[in-house]
Amino acid sequence: MLSHCEVFAGGKVVVALHTAHPYGSAGYKSLLQGVAHTRVTHIFSSHASENEIGDIIVVFFEGNTTVYDMVAYFTAHPHVVYAEPCYAFANHTVPNDPRFLAQWGLENIHAPQAWEYTTGCTDVVVGIVDSGIDPAHPDIKENLWRSPTGSYGWNFYSDTNNTDDITAHGTHVAGIVGALGNNAIGIAGVCWRVKLAALKIGDATFGMSAAIAAIAYANEHRIPVLNNSWGGQYDSPILKHVISQYKGLFVVSAGNVGADNDTTPDFPGNFDCENIISVAATDAQNALAQFSNYGAKNVDIAAPGVDILSTALHGEYNTRSGSSMSAPYVAGAAALLLSRAPHLTAVQVKEAILSAATPQPQLAGKVVTGGVLNLRAMLAEPPFGQCI
Repeated sequence: MLSHCEVFAGGKVVVALHTAHPYGSAGYKSLLQGVAHTRVTHIFSSHASENEIGDIIVVFFEGNTTVYDMVAYFTAHPHVVYAEPCYAFANHTVPNDPRFLAQWGLENIHAPQAWEYTTGCTDVVVGIVDSGIDPAHPDIKENLWRSPTGSYGWNFYSDTNNTDDITAHGTHVAGIVGALGNNAIGIAGVCWRVKLAALKIGDATFGMSAAIAAIAYANEHRIPVLNNSWGGQYDSPILKHVISQYKGLFVVSAGNVGADNDTTPDFPGNFDCENIISVAATDAQNALAQFSNYGAKNVDIAAPGVDILSTALHGEYNTRSGSSMSAPYVAGAAALLLSRAPHLTAVQVKEAILSAATPQPQLAGKVVTGGVLNLRAMLAEPPFGQCI
């Protein structure tokens, strides 16, 4: 049975005739007498066939007849072995960024196939709650968000508009989410077109008060996704309350000490807030990284996190490992989804991401979904809105 989510050309169907009724035969002619059509093209001649498939034709038609009607007619006819729509296959978009082939994580999450649906939208903003972002990096600067006052965000640690990164952690995270794709420079982000807001909350360590202020700022400016590659063992009811009041998706790294978060909680990922996604790290074989925290109840999904190539300071690139690198894959996924369906709520975005995860035997019992992020599956449904 055909799904209305399948993509195919209108006005024609592909028909495989039975070997007993080849193209031009009396049986072939009687087959076409029963259906309105404009022309027929013979595209393949079969010879000996174990499955009784003979000649293959394309039948063209017009008017009110649908592809579904035509497929149903031919499928039911005894002179036909198969009848199918003329499916449209994707070309698996690959960017021209010279170091793309070193980005194994994008291949593992089926990004090239997903980019056939969308490469992002500059109406979507992702807040990088981290150490800041290098504003001069050539692979990031065009995707930086500007506040109404012209700043790239805010420094909640020093209460200034200086969001420059001095540790490179935030810049690395930002590149995973949204390094400009297909610009013949460096790498591609999960989301080629997006706006990255620099919400700086510290340098080597991050303060809770700064994080709370950043979340409030994101609400004020209607930033729909926050990436939070940080955490600790502080079960703060104040921080939990603030996150629960945030109206967007709050993506969190699971932690890097190889612990079970179900028994040794890591916050904010362990907070029971419906808008949180906690992300574990996987290697190139989609196995849980040795350092990664996990949790069958409190870690939702896994994403690449070992030897991840991304942007560094002074226009450079380097590799880093950690669940800090895994969370931005999911934040980028949320941005892609919102570029196609901007009306979705944070909970709906979360459900779409988690339900599309690819199950992996080695992740069973380790994360809620038992699987790895899958961008193509997440975007497979037709969009409700598209940024052109």
